[in-house]
Amino acid sequence: MRVPVHPKDLIRNSSLKKLAKNLQKQWCGPSPLTHTSALELLAQGLGYKDYKDLAASTSEQMPAGTFPQSAVRQAQMLAIKAAMTPSEWFASDQAALAQMINSLHLNALSAFKVPKKVHLPPRHGEQSTGSNMSALRTQMANSACKLYSQLSKEELESLSRAVETTESLRDQALMSCMIAGLRKWEYLSARPSDFFEDGERTLFVSRGLKKARVTLPRKCWTPISRFITTANLAENALLFQSKRSPETPMSPSALQKLCKAWAHKAGIDPAKVSPLTIRMSLKLNAAMQMATVSSPLPIVAKQMGHWPTESMTKYYLSSSLDSKLSD
Repeated sequence: MRVPVHPKDLIRNSSLKKLAKNLQKQWCGPSPLTHTSALELLAQGLGYKDYKDLAASTSEQMPAGTFPQSAVRQAQMLAIKAAMTPSEWFASDQAALAQMINSLHLNALSAFKVPKKVHLPPRHGEQSTGSNMSALRTQMANSACKLYSQLSKEELESLSRAVETTESLRDQALMSCMIAGLRKWEYLSARPSDFFEDGERTLFVSRGLKKARVTLPRKCWTPISRFITTANLAENALLFQSKRSPETPMSPSALQKLCKAWAHKAGIDPAKVSPLTIRMSLKLNAAMQMATVSSPLPIVAKQMGHWPTESMTKYYLSSSLDSKLSD
């Protein structure tokens, strides 16, 4: 697979050149990486022989759809492995290399960008008319269809059932956090003290400067509460700890491996399942529900637990799987 590259991607201090600088800066291989070598590795990961081949193959015409980043990241890992000697490869921290590749913002490249929003949400205090609502649903359906291949509602349910049948209360709590709409950095750093019970609902308030408040439905809170009680977690203990230390959260690579195991158990292609695709699929399925069902926006907002009508609408229409890599 060759990922198309636009001439503007090769401009100095833009797109590919920035990716090369980031790769060079984060490089954790056995020997230092030059900027030229970083460009060569990126070109090979995008399906080209080398950077010269990539530069000669640029095209002004870009495809309408987007490309699966998971395949590109796998190709990038293979390119790095091929560039090393066997002794260098086995001496390197492969988990760190994988984490480094996953942190690259490939959405900076033209081929990974999706159409910008095509409809402005109502201003604060404005009411959507019936005709505007119909148009909004159509826009959301079209926008969702153009995005990266997502997990269907049935696949999400299969994944959920597969985790429910495991004996791991931790896995059940983890899946509940995902289904509730929490972002990866939110649930990996979550502690029992971040949850507040109030009658039939539970509120999660994330830590850090950027506060996020998520209302968890009872079906999501029950597995999390059961895990906290059974594991006898202290109020300030991490919910999802690494195997190395209870003071360190589960690593993104360990979480990814867990998602692949869930996918195998559910009979779903493991390449389709990641924390990001689960979250984005939940969002897009909700958007499709708005487009195909006469369900008012506030009801879907309440279902997802997160957003007021206006901001949720804007979030769906401008959303991109690739733009949420920091989630």
